[in-house]
Amino acid sequence: MGFSGRPSMACEPCRKLRTKCDFAIPSCTQCVRKGRACTGYRNEQDMLFRNETPLVVRRATRRRTAARGTAGDEVAMSFPIDPQLLATQQPSRIAAIDDEATNHFFAHYNEKFFAPEVQRNGGFDYIQPVYQQDLATGGPVPDIVKAAGLAGLGNVSGSQELIDAARQKQNGVIRKLQHQLQNPRTISSDSTILTCILLGVFENIICDSPQSAQHMSYHLNGAAELAKLRGARQFNHDIGLGIYSRMRGFMLAHCLQTREPLPPFILNYIEDSEISRRDFEPGFYRLLARLCQVRAQHKQQGYVDAKLADEAQLLAVEFGAWAPDIADWERNERPLPAPEPSGHQSTEAYRYIWLATIWIFQLTARILASDIVIEWARSRVTHEPGSPSSAALGDAITAQIELCEELKDSTSFYLRSFRDTQSAMRTVGGYGLLWPLYVLSTASTSTAETMRWIATHSEQIAEGFGVRQGKMMANFMKMYI
Repeated sequence: MGFSGRPSMACEPCRKLRTKCDFAIPSCTQCVRKGRACTGYRNEQDMLFRNETPLVVRRATRRRTAARGTAGDEVAMSFPIDPQLLATQQPSRIAAIDDEATNHFFAHYNEKFFAPEVQRNGGFDYIQPVYQQDLATGGPVPDIVKAAGLAGLGNVSGSQELIDAARQKQNGVIRKLQHQLQNPRTISSDSTILTCILLGVFENIICDSPQSAQHMSYHLNGAAELAKLRGARQFNHDIGLGIYSRMRGFMLAHCLQTREPLPPFILNYIEDSEISRRDFEPGFYRLLARLCQVRAQHKQQGYVDAKLADEAQLLAVEFGAWAPDIADWERNERPLPAPEPSGHQSTEAYRYIWLATIWIFQLTARILASDIVIEWARSRVTHEPGSPSSAALGDAITAQIELCEELKDSTSFYLRSFRDTQSAMRTVGGYGLLWPLYVLSTASTSTAETMRWIATHSEQIAEGFGVRQGKMMANFMKMYI
C-alpha cells in the first residue's frame, strides 16, 4: 500500500467547486443550500493509502510470464483474476456507504408518531428502538433500513449501482423475515411487523418496476394481518402504538385510492374508546374510515343512490368543519412554516410538514366525497330534468372547483416551502405531495389544463426531492394532455 499524502475528504461537488464542506450527515450544508446531490465523503484510510493491488498483480504476471519463456501451451495463471474484482470497492468504502444509507434513511424517511400521551414536539421515534434491538439480535430491521437508504441515495444520485445494491439487500431481508414468520415467538413482534411496513416503504422509494406498487400493497396487507394477529396488546406501549399507527395510515391511503373497504379489525380499533384516548384526533380517523366505506360501497354497487349521496354530502361538511385540537392550527387557515433554526435537523420543520399533510388530507377528503355528490346530481339531471336538479349539479360542481383550486394553491405553496427548508425531513413532505396530485387527476371537474399542471408539478417533485414516482406520474399525465 503506497502512502498518498493527505487529500481532501470533502464531498465531490465541494471539491470540484472548491467550496468549504462542513461534513454534515447525511448531506453537507453547501449541497443542501445549492440544491445539488451530495455524494458523501471519502474514507480517510482509503485516501491515505492507495490500493496498489492491480499494479502488484500486473508485475507478478509479467515476471511469471518471463520466467516461463515463450511456451504457448502453458497457462499464464492457474486462477486468472477478474478485472471487475480488482475494481471492487474496498471494505472500508462499502461500510461507509452502508453507514451513509442508514443515516440517509433516518434523516429523510423516518416519519414520527404524534399522540396526546406521547408529548414530544417533534414526534415519537418508534423505529430507532426496534432498530437498536435488531442490531443486537441480528433481526431484519437494520438491513431494510439500509436497503431503503440505498434506494433513496440511488434516486438522488441517479446511480443504478446503488439501486441494484438496495434490491439485493432487500432480498436478504425477505429471507430473515421468513425465518421470523416461522417462529411463534417472533411472528407478531415489533421487528416483524415493522419490517413488513418498511418493505412497503422500500418499494415506494425504489419504484424500479411497474410491480413495485403491487409489492408495496402485498407487504402492507401482510403487516395488517400481523397487527390483527397481535391484537390489542400492541397498544400497551408507545412503540407498538407507533408501528400500528404507521400501518393504519398506509392502509387508509391505500383503501381510499383503491376504493377497497378497511379491514374490520382496524374499524373496531378506530371505534374503541380506550384506544382512541391515546390516539391523535380519533375523530379524524373515524371520518376517513367512513369515507373509505362510502367509496368501497360505490365501487361494489357501481352507482350512487340517495343514501350514498347523503352520506358523502355529510362527510364533505364534517371534514370541512373538522379542526384538530392543537395550538398551531387555525380553522380555515393554511399552516405556515415556523422560523427554522440554524441546525441541519429541525423537529419544528418536521412538525410543520406534519401539519401541512393534515391540511392537504382534509382538502383531498372533501374532494373525494364531492365526486360522489356530483355523480348523484348528474344522474338526477338525467332522470329528473329541471331547474332544481340543474341547480344542485351546478352547486356541487362549483364547490368542487373551489376545493380543487385551493388544493392546487396549497400544493404549489408547500412544494416551494418544503423544497426551501434546510431540514432533511423535507423528503417526507415531497412524497406527501404526490397524494393531492393523484386526487386532482381523478376529480370530476379536472380539465386538460389541470393535467398539464399535475405533470409540471410531478416533475418538480421528482427533481426537487429525488422521488421516482413523480417522474412516472408526469409521464403518465402527458399521455392524456
